Amino acid sequence: MSSDPLLNVFSGEEALNDFYHPEKSIPIPLVELPQRLNPYKKDGVHIYAKLLSHTPATNVKLYPALNMILRGQEKGKITEDTHTLVEYSSGSTVISMSILANIYGIQHTKAYLSNKTSPTKLDLLRFFGLDLTLFAGHGQPEPLDPNGGIFTATQDGEQDGYYNPDQYSNPENYESHIRWTGPQIMKQLPSISVFAASIGTSGTMTGTGLYLKSVKPSVARVGVCTTPGDRVPGPRMFSLLAPVEFPWRDAVDCIEEVAPSESYEKSLELCRNGLLVGPSSGLALLGLFKFLDKKKAAGELDSLRNPDGKIPCAFICCDQPFQYISEYFEKLGPSYFLPIRNSELIGVDPYNYNVDWEITPTKAHEMLAAARTPSAPAAGLAVLDLRDADDFAAAHIPGALNLPFSVRAAPNPYRHPPTMVEQFKLLDARLGAADAEFGTGSALDGKVVLTLSYKGHVGRLAMSILRNRGLVAHCVMGGVEAWEEGGLWTRSCALGKMP
Repeated sequence: MSSDPLLNVFSGEEALNDFYHPEKSIPIPLVELPQRLNPYKKDGVHIYAKLLSHTPATNVKLYPALNMILRGQEKGKITEDTHTLVEYSSGSTVISMSILANIYGIQHTKAYLSNKTSPTKLDLLRFFGLDLTLFAGHGQPEPLDPNGGIFTATQDGEQDGYYNPDQYSNPENYESHIRWTGPQIMKQLPSISVFAASIGTSGTMTGTGLYLKSVKPSVARVGVCTTPGDRVPGPRMFSLLAPVEFPWRDAVDCIEEVAPSESYEKSLELCRNGLLVGPSSGLALLGLFKFLDKKKAAGELDSLRNPDGKIPCAFICCDQPFQYISEYFEKLGPSYFLPIRNSELIGVDPYNYNVDWEITPTKAHEMLAAARTPSAPAAGLAVLDLRDADDFAAAHIPGALNLPFSVRAAPNPYRHPPTMVEQFKLLDARLGAADAEFGTGSALDGKVVLTLSYKGHVGRLAMSILRNRGLVAHCVMGGVEAWEEGGLWTRSCALGKMP
């Protein structure tokens, strides 16, 4: 099959290269917000989300990572002898670099990052095969700080076979958005009046803002920063933009500031309405809202209006929400999320089940009968009877062990969470390896264990616990009641003692 970008088909040995190259695939989606997400719709404002969260790497940083690698190859900085990329980054940039390095035949990617990076993020980076080195000190070090990771990555990039793309000072970062993002937006929305993006390392805002102004000088460009205090992954406070080397000042017409908690809230709203975008996307949209608010309050919305009466706006969505899930709960609190019903079951009954471990009374009877023959396995069988002591004494499988536990009138633990909590805790303790009567070294060891209860529910729970301990256990489904209904209980009790 031949490649067809219009059909999203990529074939051949270069298929992944083509899939990741913006010029060889369809543009990233630009999606208009419905009126319920756009409070300015009645004012003729049309707001579009540029979903750079939907690149093949699911983040905006794919474009600068790709451009820096391609330009590095063109300039001879990346050659056949290059075996390692090294970059200071704890997020999307170095993940994209690692993916692209594998595609382009670069064997190794090293990420230098702050020791304050969350364990979840560290695991995410390691998932993509990154070689991590942590640095103490400031989480966002200055490029020339000799104790920082940015400076160290620059130095290490000078070694033979190494290359440091240096996203913080390499103009090929923001030039990627001149090359791809800006032209895509203009093709998709040539009538654009306002553009908004969050500002972190500033590559997206710088490149896209410069391009849009060069082809349509009337475009208003809104850079969005976080308010002082808490943080949103990626964007910075305005005060931290001073050392940024890119010409971001030439790429913005105004700066808006948005509180991180509001950014998470807006991102959550977008996600629940179908746009799966991270907190910096909520920040960018709210920054756009603030800009429009000010224009409306000043009676200046018409200055943005096209001859057709519309005010088309676009904002950048940088990534997806999934790596930040825990942060949504931390920042927003429980009122934003529905409670979990039966939450008492969290941490209870955690072990595996398998239908192959569940047997009928007929099968149990056959196993008991076979255990009495000379050809029976040496390990034999053990029956663990979980009924009350009185019922066990009245009738039981010869040789069975009794753990008086299952009160006949107790609710089904699988339908009554409080009962499950109580029964699991008791059974998990009694059937644990350390229990004096039923633990390691007991009559259960080395045997195939049949667990038996009144209706089969407690037996099933015991089976799961024993299997987790490493024993071969089967539960008799339906318990003694089903065994009696099948007419086999009396016969089974008369089989005589098992070997």
